[in-house]
Amino acid sequence: MDLSDDPGDVSVFPIVGMGGLGKTTLAKLVYNDKSVEEHFERRIWVCVSEEFDVKKIMKAVVESATGNRCDLLEMETIHRRVQELMTRKRFLLVLDDVWNEDHEKWDRLKNSMRHGSVGSKVLVTTRSEKVALIMGTVSPYHLKGLSDENCWLLFQKRAFKNGKPEETSNLIAIGKEIARKCKGVPLAAKALGSSLALKRKDDWLNVRNSEMWKFMGEEVGILPVLRLSYRNLPSHLKQCFAYCSLFPKDYKIKKENLIHLWMAEGFIQPTRGKQLEAVANECFDELLCRSFFQNAAKDSNGDIVECEMHHLLHDLAKSVAGNACLMLDVCQQPIIPSDTRHLSVLCNETKKMKFIRDNLKLRSLLLLFGQQKIAKVPHNLIMRMKCLRALDISSTRIKKLSKSVGALKHLRYLNLSHSHIKKLPDTICSLYNLETLLLLQCIRLEKLPDDLRKLINLRHLNIYGCGLLSKLPNGIGELTSLKTLPTFIVGREIGCGISELKSLDLHGELKITNLENVRNGVGSVKDANLKDKRHIHSLKFIWEDVADVSLRENVDGVIEALQPSSELKKLTIENYMGSKFPSWLMNHYLTNLVELSLIKCCRCVQLPSLGKLPLLEFLTIDEMDATMYFCSDSKENTGVADDVSLKRLSLKSMPNLLGWSSAEGRVILSCLKELKVEDAPEFINLPNLPSMECLELIYCREDILMNVTEMTSPSNITLGGFEELVDLPQGLLSNKTGLLSFEIKDCPKLVNFSGELNSLSLLQSLSISNCPNIKCLSELGVLKALKSLAIDRCHGLLSLPEEEIQGLTSLQHFSLSNCENITALPYTMQQFTNLQTLHIWSCPKVDSLPEWLGNLVSLRELELWYCENLLYLPESMQGLTALQFLSIWGCPQLEIHLEKDKGPDWYKIQHIPFIKVNGPYIQAIV
Repeated sequence: MDLSDDPGDVSVFPIVGMGGLGKTTLAKLVYNDKSVEEHFERRIWVCVSEEFDVKKIMKAVVESATGNRCDLLEMETIHRRVQELMTRKRFLLVLDDVWNEDHEKWDRLKNSMRHGSVGSKVLVTTRSEKVALIMGTVSPYHLKGLSDENCWLLFQKRAFKNGKPEETSNLIAIGKEIARKCKGVPLAAKALGSSLALKRKDDWLNVRNSEMWKFMGEEVGILPVLRLSYRNLPSHLKQCFAYCSLFPKDYKIKKENLIHLWMAEGFIQPTRGKQLEAVANECFDELLCRSFFQNAAKDSNGDIVECEMHHLLHDLAKSVAGNACLMLDVCQQPIIPSDTRHLSVLCNETKKMKFIRDNLKLRSLLLLFGQQKIAKVPHNLIMRMKCLRALDISSTRIKKLSKSVGALKHLRYLNLSHSHIKKLPDTICSLYNLETLLLLQCIRLEKLPDDLRKLINLRHLNIYGCGLLSKLPNGIGELTSLKTLPTFIVGREIGCGISELKSLDLHGELKITNLENVRNGVGSVKDANLKDKRHIHSLKFIWEDVADVSLRENVDGVIEALQPSSELKKLTIENYMGSKFPSWLMNHYLTNLVELSLIKCCRCVQLPSLGKLPLLEFLTIDEMDATMYFCSDSKENTGVADDVSLKRLSLKSMPNLLGWSSAEGRVILSCLKELKVEDAPEFINLPNLPSMECLELIYCREDILMNVTEMTSPSNITLGGFEELVDLPQGLLSNKTGLLSFEIKDCPKLVNFSGELNSLSLLQSLSISNCPNIKCLSELGVLKALKSLAIDRCHGLLSLPEEEIQGLTSLQHFSLSNCENITALPYTMQQFTNLQTLHIWSCPKVDSLPEWLGNLVSLRELELWYCENLLYLPESMQGLTALQFLSIWGCPQLEIHLEKDKGPDWYKIQHIPFIKVNGPYIQAIV
C-alpha cells in the first residue's frame, strides 16, 4: 500500500480473493506494520461481513477508534461522533470481509470520512470483484493462492510431529495429494493438516478420497473442505466448536469465559486426575492447534486470554450448529425455532425480549455486548427460562436481580459483571448447581448473601473491582471447589478469618486485604497454607488500617507466615508496618518472581536484594520513609550485578533515600530501560544504566543530574521539580543525539537551556511547563525534526524568537498556554506549512491573530481558550480550507463577533465543518 499523500479523496485499496486465501491476514500485516503505525494518527479495524449496516459500521468505527463501547442510538449523533474522530486525523480504516454491492450504502459511509487529513486510506478485503470495483479508487490487488509445493510445506508443518515427515513415511504421497487438492488455500491446508496430525493412514485416505472436494470452488469456497476437518473432531470438541457460533464474527472470545460456559453446558467431562478447568483448557488448546481458533492473545505471563475465529470457520460453526445455537438481533423481530437451546442476543431493552416463549427450553442466554438501557430482568422472563444453565447479563444497568432467579435450579453460570447491582437476592444461595458467579467491576455491590457457603459446587467467584465490599460472608472456606477468588477480605468474626483459605485450591491472582484483622497470632495465617498454593501466580498483601500501634506487635510474624509458593510471579506488599521484610523475600526463595511492588512499608530499612530475585523485571517502591540505600553494604546483600534482569524501576516518595549503595563503586544495571524517580530529595547516586530508554526525574536533588550527563542511550527524558536549577548542567542533553522527546516542568528558577538543545537534531517532541524565569528560547531553531512543541506557564516569555523559530518547518502541533506576557505570534510562524493543530490558551495579552494565519495551509484544528482580549479573527481565516475544527471558550468579544448567522465576522468561519463555542457545537456539518 502506497503511504504517500493523495491530495484528492480518501484512497480505497481493495484486496480480492476467495475465502481462506489470507486477505485478512495480509490486511493485518499492513495494519500492524511499524511504519504504518507511525504514519497514521488513527488506525481503525471493522469487521463488516454479509450485512452492510451503515449505522452498525459507524458504531464499530467509534468503538475501534476509542477502545470503548459506543452506546449512541441516533444516526446523526453517531455520524457526528465519527466525524469528530476522523476530522484532523490521518487515518487508516480497514473494512474486513465486505459483501455489499449497493453503491448508495457505500456512499453514505464514505461521506463520514471526507474530513480526514490528507493521506487517509481505506483498506477493503472482499471475495467479490464487483465490491472492489464499487469501493476501490485504485485497481484491486488480487490475492493468489500458494503453490502446490508451499501448500504441502504448510500442510506438513501442521500434520507431522516435528513439522516434517520422516523420509520413510507412507503418508507423504497421500499428504501431497491432499495439499494439491487444497488449491493453494492456506486455511484449508492448515485446518486439514492439523486435523490429520497423529491420525491413521485410513483417516488420511478418507480425506483424500472424500466427495467433498467436488464442491470446492468459487461459489461455495472451501467450506466443504473445512467440514472435513470438523468431521475429524471428537464429539465433545464438535459441541465446543459449534457453541462458538453464538459470538459475532471478529468477536474477541475471552478464553476463561468460554471454558466456563462449556463447563456449564456439560460439554466438558471429568477425567481421572484432572480438574474440569484443565480438561476444558486442553479442549481450547486442541481447537486452537487444529486452526479452529486464531489470533490468540497472551497476557504478561504468556497465558492465552482471548482468541478469534476465522470468518469461514465461523460460517462452518453456524452451519453445523443449525438451530441449536442462534445469534439474534431483536430489532429484526426474530422467531426462535423450538429446537434452539443456546441463544445470544443483541438487545436494547428487555421488553423487546418477549420472543422468548414459555415452550422454549433455552440452556444459554447471553446478552453479548450488554446494554445500558437494560435496568432489570423481569420476573416473568426468568420464569420462562427454567432450563437455563448459563445466563450472561453483564454490562447492563441492572441494580437489582429478581428473587425468582432462585427458580433457575439448573443454572451453572451467572455473569453480572460491570452492572449496577447493589445486592444479590438471598435466593441465589439455592442455586446448588452454580459453578461460576462473575461480579467483576460491580462497583456498587455492597454485600454478598450471607449463605453463599451453600453453593457447594461454586468454582469461580470473581469479585475483582468490587470496591464497596467491606466483608465476605462467613464460611467461604466451605466452598472447597473454589478455584477463582481474586479478593479475600480478612474479617474478625468467626468464619471470616484468613484460615478460611486453608482448603481452597485457588488459581490466578489473590489479593488479601484487611490483614490488620489477624488478631489470634500467626497460627491462623499458617493455616491459610499459602506456601502450597502453587497455582496462584499473583499475590497482594494489604493492611488497610495501621493507625493502631498495637497492630505492629505481631505484624512481623504475620508476614513471615504468609510465605507464598516459590513459583509466585507477582507480589505486592502494601501498608506493612513491620521493620523488616520476611526472610522468604530477602533470601534466595522467590526465584520465579517477575514483578514486585513495595508500597507504604514505612518502617523497613533494608530492601530485598535484586541478586536473589534473578527473574525480576519490574520493581515499584513507593513511600518507604526509612530506606536510605537501595542495596546494603553487607556481603550477603551485594547481589546487584550486570546480569540482573530488571527492566523497569519506579522509586517514589523516598524522603531519606541517599543513593544506590553506601559502598564505593557504581553498580551496572545493564537491562534497565525505564527509570522513574519522584520525590526523592536526597537521592543522587544512580547506577550505571547503559540501556536506559525512558528516564523521569521529578523533585530530586540537582546533583542527580550529573549522573544523567554520562548517559547516552535515552530516547525520552522528563525532568521536573528542580526548584533551585538555574541552568541545565553542561552535557545533560548534548551527548544524547538520539533523544526523541524532552519534557521539563516545575523549575521556577530555570533561565535557559545553556546550549544543551543544539545537538538534538532528531528531537520530535519538546514540552516546557511552569518555568516562569525562562525569558528566551533562542535554541529552538536548531530542532529541525521537531513535530510537537508545548509551552505552558512560562510567564517570563515576552515573545517567541522571530528568526530562530522559522527553522521549525517540521512542526505539526503547537500549544501555547498560560503565558501571560506574550502579545502575539511571531511572523515567521507563517512558514509552518506542516502545522496541523494550534492551541492558544489563557494568553490574555493576545488581542488579535495575524493575517498571515492564512498561510498555515495544513491547519486542521484551532483552539482559542480564555484569551479574553481577543477581539477578532483575520480575514485570511476564509482561506484555511483544511481547517476542520474550531473551538472557542472564554473569549467574550470574539463570541459576539462570531455568533452564528448573526455576528459580523461569522462569514470568516462559516466554512469550518465543526465549531464549538463554550462547550456545545454551534455548527457540525455531517
